[in-house]
Amino acid sequence: MSGRDYKTFLTNHRTESQLAGFPKEKIKEEDKYVRRFTEGFKTTTYRAMDYEQLKTLATVKKMAAHKSLLKIKKIQQASKEHKDQNLIKQHKLAWQKEFIRLNNARKRLQVEMEAFIRQNAEDGAVCSHSFQDFEDYESSIVNDFSHFKTDTVEPVWNLREDLKYWVVEHQNDAKEEDESVLEERKAILETVASVNSQQELVLEKLLNEQLSLEQELSSGELAELCHTHEKKVQGGIPMEAFELECPDLDLKASVLQEFILLDEQHRARLEDLEQEHAQVLGSERGGWSEEDHYLFQVIVEQYPHDMTNRRMLYIDRLKRHFPGKSRQELVDHEDWCTRHKYYHDRKKALTLDWLRDRKELLTKASATFAEVCMAQELEEVKNEFKQKQKELCDVLYDKVQRWREQKMELMWLEQQEEERKRKEQEELMKIEEEKEKKKRQEQKEKLNKYHIQQEEEQRKRREDEQKRMEELKKILQEQAVHDKERVKFREEQILKKEIAKYEKEQDRLRDEEEREQRLEALREKVRPVVASDPERIWNDTEAWHSRVTGDEDINIQKPLFKMLGFSANQVASDPRVRLEQKLREAGIQGSDYGRLMMKQMKPPTQPRKDMESTVFKHLPKDGS
Repeated sequence: MSGRDYKTFLTNHRTESQLAGFPKEKIKEEDKYVRRFTEGFKTTTYRAMDYEQLKTLATVKKMAAHKSLLKIKKIQQASKEHKDQNLIKQHKLAWQKEFIRLNNARKRLQVEMEAFIRQNAEDGAVCSHSFQDFEDYESSIVNDFSHFKTDTVEPVWNLREDLKYWVVEHQNDAKEEDESVLEERKAILETVASVNSQQELVLEKLLNEQLSLEQELSSGELAELCHTHEKKVQGGIPMEAFELECPDLDLKASVLQEFILLDEQHRARLEDLEQEHAQVLGSERGGWSEEDHYLFQVIVEQYPHDMTNRRMLYIDRLKRHFPGKSRQELVDHEDWCTRHKYYHDRKKALTLDWLRDRKELLTKASATFAEVCMAQELEEVKNEFKQKQKELCDVLYDKVQRWREQKMELMWLEQQEEERKRKEQEELMKIEEEKEKKKRQEQKEKLNKYHIQQEEEQRKRREDEQKRMEELKKILQEQAVHDKERVKFREEQILKKEIAKYEKEQDRLRDEEEREQRLEALREKVRPVVASDPERIWNDTEAWHSRVTGDEDINIQKPLFKMLGFSANQVASDPRVRLEQKLREAGIQGSDYGRLMMKQMKPPTQPRKDMESTVFKHLPKDGS
């Protein structure tokens, strides 16, 4: 029995006025229960509560919940350690593959270098004296290294062996406090400290020499020799074009002018590229130090592009190598490196296109001038063909102009294609970043939701336990006071229910009578009134009249089905069909130019907005 809501307590007690219609035997039995309850007789229905036992059970439940929480935390920690171990294994595998590749490359380069030195150091070679000097210098370096090892490394190893021997000999004297042993230990520690300071000085000197050698290699003539492999374009009109012979000076001037125009076009494209990447070029190494930038590039290159979860792996590796840098800084530097690499690749491609176009223009000019010279020779032999030679020059001039226009169109198409690829790459990178960001956000929300749910459940459980204890105390204190009020209240409630039930039954009977009256009124309204017509049975029906008097004249030439479509003239009048025929005759219907022209051609009649086709909506886009 609960004391939270005493109105819910039920009893079978009735007053004399309420029990007027009940049997006497039932009244006596109910009076017996009421008297037994009010006078306090013992019963097996109710029993006293042991609060000490309840407190003990609550403590046991709390301890079990605490153990479960510790077990969950232990499982989470083990899962995290297992995940870190898997990542470390993948990092180790990637590093082993990279180490094997670098070791093979080193051996291959070493073999090539030794073969190159042997080939050029032989007698009679052009650079034999220089390579002999190189070999002498290498032997002197090897001797210096052996002397350095003898003077610095071997004494340290000898000292190590002596210390190990001394420790083994005096192992039994470790617990004794002999002054000679203590003095000997002190002398050994001073010797070790002196050796450590000497080694630190040697390492510092070697580091300074390494830095000076690196600076010497990265500056001066050696740096220029290392960067000679970069392609450079010599602008202006080449001397080979000046030396070409052409009797028509105007044609030669116009052809040579094409070199200047070509240089201006390519320089403009390079300037546009530099302006687009001005932010990348403005910051050297993306604001990072040279060593950090070099480590960043080396770590990223260790993971091949076809590796699964490549970006996640090298980001984790970078976070381990650079604990002082946040993930956002690593992602920003990754973006900077991507744009920097794209700039140099694009610049290299534009430079190669420039060289190729200049070479093609020089070849075209040579062929054009050769044709003009041949035409001039024929003109000198036959004066009557002067007019034809002039026309030939005009034709050749038109060819150069057309070639220039075609070249301009090709350059424009290539530029548009590069721009489209760059935008697609940026869109893919943005999509990948958004996916990764959304995934992290969902994981974070799930974790927060789980923690909040656990805390809410614990709070509710504590509140329920506290509330239950307070209620039990209140029940024991107030139960005797409220029992009589419950009995009286239940009597009143039952009386009210019986009265309400009687009134409800009267209302139902009244509603039933009204409903029958309304139904009877409706029946009177809809009851049909039809006059008797016996002759209607013998008259003809409308269906019989229509079948007898129907038109028997059928058009045999009329088609069976109504045809919906287009005629041949309507199909041929569509400009898209005519354009496709012309492109097919030219053999370029499958090229990028042909597809672009077909895409830009509009239909003669625009389709209705409610008839828009969804056939191509889910097909992959070009280049994706």
